[in-house]
Amino acid sequence: MQEVKVLRTWVQTPLCLRERNATDFIPTGIHRSELNLNWLSKINVTPVSTELTFLQRNAELERENKQLRKKVLDQKLLLLEYKSSTEAKLEEARVSEENLIRCNEDYKREMKQQAEETNRLMKQMMDMFQKQAQP
Repeated sequence: MQEVKVLRTWVQTPLCLRERNATDFIPTGIHRSELNLNWLSKINVTPVSTELTFLQRNAELERENKQLRKKVLDQKLLLLEYKSSTEAKLEEARVSEENLIRCNEDYKREMKQQAEETNRLMKQMMDMFQKQAQP
């Protein structure tokens, strides 16, 4: 007897357990604990084609692109919220400034009227003093 190493097995017809005895094609001497599959990790798997590599890279880029778009949309939303709050504050400040200007103009007008009234009363008093001073 010689030891023979089997590299590949070609099966032309599918195996069927109903038609054959299981001991005909499954050796009884092999146990799961005896199988050494470490050689699988040493196989250098190369891509099937460059197209597959491109498709995989494209999928990664699309995923990254979606994440970046989401971040950009979040930033745009924050910017819009900031703009709207800033515009509201500016409008409030403008209205407040207009009210202050109007109040200041009203105050100036009132002070001018009071000054005119005071000048008129002073003139009347001076006229009365002059009339009393004349014999």
